[in-house]
Amino acid sequence: MRKELAVISLAIGALVLCAPVAASAASADSAPLIAHSYAKPPDVTVDHPVIDTCELSSIVFSAGFFVPGEDVGVGISGANAADASYSGTVADAEGALALTFRPPADGNGRYTVSFDGSRSYAALITVSHGHDATVSCDHDPAVAPASATGLARTGADVPPWVIGGGAIALLAGGVLLTAAARRPGHRPRR
Repeated sequence: MRKELAVISLAIGALVLCAPVAASAASADSAPLIAHSYAKPPDVTVDHPVIDTCELSSIVFSAGFFVPGEDVGVGISGANAADASYSGTVADAEGALALTFRPPADGNGRYTVSFDGSRSYAALITVSHGHDATVSCDHDPAVAPASATGLARTGADVPPWVIGGGAIALLAGGVLLTAAARRPGHRPRR
């Protein structure tokens, strides 16, 4: 009975500790293989979705989201939306786009920034009165650079309790095997 329990503990511990390795992305040596066999859809990130009045928020579309060189229509709704400013409405040669949004000086609440092009998208940005509530927001925002994209997340981040549980199961299996082997009158089966 102890042997079976020990073997089960060792197997569970080994599986728990090996799972993150199996789920992690491949090494840089196999990157060309991944580029051809794993198609990652274009994505969108909203840098700073919650900002204070007059601060900037950027909405960044990765390569391939829009048609290269496309002039994308932008609409803004929210408190005093007509006084909001933005820049960056033309996709680059790879179809990526980075739009920078600045709410009006008297803006507060939620804003929806809508994109209408070969693909549609709507980003939500929340604006609160902060330290700049009385400052004028009359200068043009600068376009934020498009962020570089990497491999998709594949589960390589493992909570510490999972690793600890696997280590404990491995240790328990080893202790049970050692105890079974040292038991008086124990003779190995043949």
